[in-house]
Amino acid sequence: MRPDPDRARRLLATKGWLADQPEDLRRQILSGAHIMERQPGEYVYAMGDAPTGIYALTSGRLKFVNYLSSGREVGTWITEPVDWFGEVSMFDRLPRLQSTIALDRCVVLHLPAAGFEAIVAACPAYWRNFGLILSGHLRTAMRFLEDVAAEASHIRVGRLLVMMAAGESEREVTAGVVVEVSQDQLASTTGLSRQSANKALKRLEGEGLVERRYGAVILTDPARLAALGR
Repeated sequence: MRPDPDRARRLLATKGWLADQPEDLRRQILSGAHIMERQPGEYVYAMGDAPTGIYALTSGRLKFVNYLSSGREVGTWITEPVDWFGEVSMFDRLPRLQSTIALDRCVVLHLPAAGFEAIVAACPAYWRNFGLILSGHLRTAMRFLEDVAAEASHIRVGRLLVMMAAGESEREVTAGVVVEVSQDQLASTTGLSRQSANKALKRLEGEGLVERRYGAVILTDPARLAALGR
């Protein structure tokens, strides 16, 4: 099935970062962007690529990864629909810090670099609006780093699951929400071994906070999960 550009644009215009922006900025972004599709394993961009614009996911899931000198892949995040990304390199004009790879069939909106530059050149005040994407990602990263540095493995995993369920728009997380993530992905993102991530999930399940499924985790008590270690 081919992606529906109109549906993708309607989704972004009503949810997430773009929905909160001025009408003129929304119009310029949506009219200057195009829709692209990626199959599982395909890249949106690769670590070291030149800046090519900013992106928004409208369906599917993407993972963000770095590679160690040994070649081992280290996952840093998994993004969900209506999340925006790729803004860092548009601010500093340096190569991409991470690779972004499709986990599922994905539909992505892409505002090319030329379109981005034209928008901020015509109205420099819009730099602040785009900066809100960057600051939101920075706040999420800082919260996650605090958890990784200070907490036990089951708390790391639990808080990561809540953050993934909420997304960058920090939507309300209700009981029964399903987070599609594998144990390998959880381990890579939290800096744990697969065995440690599995033990952490078993502990959370034993406490009635989650239910494990193949390739997914159900959050049965997200409020208690978010409060772990507080």
